[in-house]
Amino acid sequence: MRNRQLLINATMSIGQVIITGLTLIILYRFLLNHLGPEQFGVWSVVSATTSLVNIGNLGFSGCIVKFVAKYLAVGNKESVIGVIHTATVSICVIVGMILGAFYPFAGWLLRFVISPDYISEALSILPYAMASIWISIIAGAFQGALDGYQRIDISRLINVARAMVILLLSFLLVPTHGLIGLAYASVIQSCIVLLAAWITLKKLLPSLSLIPHRWSINLFREMIVYGLHFQLITFSSMFYDPITKGLLAKYGGLSMTGFYEMASRMIMQLRSLLVAANEVLIPMIAELQESNPEIIRKVYQDSYELNLYIALPYFSAIIALAPVISRAWIGYYEPVFLFFYVILAIGWLVNLLYAPSYFANLGIGNLKLNATGQVITAVLNMGLGLLFGKLYGGEAVVVAWVISLVVGSLSMLLFFHYKNGIRFSRLFPKEFIFLGLTGVTGIFMSFLLNQLLNDRLSTIALAGVIFMAVCLSSSIPIWNHTMRKRLARWLMVAVLKESKTL
Repeated sequence: MRNRQLLINATMSIGQVIITGLTLIILYRFLLNHLGPEQFGVWSVVSATTSLVNIGNLGFSGCIVKFVAKYLAVGNKESVIGVIHTATVSICVIVGMILGAFYPFAGWLLRFVISPDYISEALSILPYAMASIWISIIAGAFQGALDGYQRIDISRLINVARAMVILLLSFLLVPTHGLIGLAYASVIQSCIVLLAAWITLKKLLPSLSLIPHRWSINLFREMIVYGLHFQLITFSSMFYDPITKGLLAKYGGLSMTGFYEMASRMIMQLRSLLVAANEVLIPMIAELQESNPEIIRKVYQDSYELNLYIALPYFSAIIALAPVISRAWIGYYEPVFLFFYVILAIGWLVNLLYAPSYFANLGIGNLKLNATGQVITAVLNMGLGLLFGKLYGGEAVVVAWVISLVVGSLSMLLFFHYKNGIRFSRLFPKEFIFLGLTGVTGIFMSFLLNQLLNDRLSTIALAGVIFMAVCLSSSIPIWNHTMRKRLARWLMVAVLKESKTL
């Protein structure tokens, strides 16, 4: 049954990313048309600024996954209830206090990075953005508890509903209310997700009280040790987006920030397809840590190589389709969007190789390595972003961010392999070299085809031609790769085990 639930979780995670990704494409095109790149950039900067209040989360939204899974593994449902109550009460109080203290500073920060022509609009949506982030953090704790139950499928279904709701509300409110309508939609969406997550969690655990109110000092202490390391990760990573967007707005302007937002969200959404599959490792490894820790290393190595096998051709296709995506999403070839899109894809591909070890550390409870990597990335991003922005302008801010992301990810991946006695040669095994080279070849072919055919074919037809070219260039190495045979064997074993349990 565990294998079956793991497969369901991975499938639902991938399905959620696909559906929310399609919704995102429709939503951002709609917002770009109705608000324009400048106002869209205002929303992007305000949202990134308010995300700084995640510091008050203290890592509870993340550590609740581990501790719910831990106590379920030993059959202690009373402690599961205590974990959910303690984490929720702590988040409500601490984040609420930080929001009140942060509000004046947020206004000053927005005045620093946003031009006077748009500052009044930014300040008008600030309270709604703060309310939305507070409610979303609480909802995230409930969804973390669902993940700890290994019901990631339900949690991802709620995320699909979240995407649908914000799309529908934006269609209703933005045409008549403009930017403030988008702020209304964000708050309403967060409330709906909060209620859906709590109702679902209460069905899984009927003994939960209607309103979380219990608070255990012992559980708080246990979670805070894990949570503070987790919060250091969150604290570092939550500065990525605000710093990059703030510096970009200052040195490149709001229009450039809007195009960066679109490129970044698209890449992150596409990347989430693979991250979602890796994420199911957290509750599984947390359970193995209690029951069978000897096999964790093998689980990681298999996950890493499978990740590499899928990521190389997948990101080759993502980069190859960049001009077509610009044409379809924005309506024309936007050089700024294309530049951001391509370099962000390269940076997040490198980061994705670190994903299996990152999630393995979360499941084990060893967060120092993850925290160190996030701090390195954050410090580099701030220092290089300021330097590059002053010297070379807005585009260089994003280059600085990608350099920081690559350095932070690679350094921690190398250290993880060193610490766990895994050979560095396994970072990029020989059998993957040909697969990588064919991916690069497919990208060059696609850009050449775009230059030759962009005036002769429709967007859909051109996308089809480019996609086929990438597939043809990679099909033989994908089929002949040893990982394909291993993957087929794993699936066969999983199906046979599942059939015996039915």
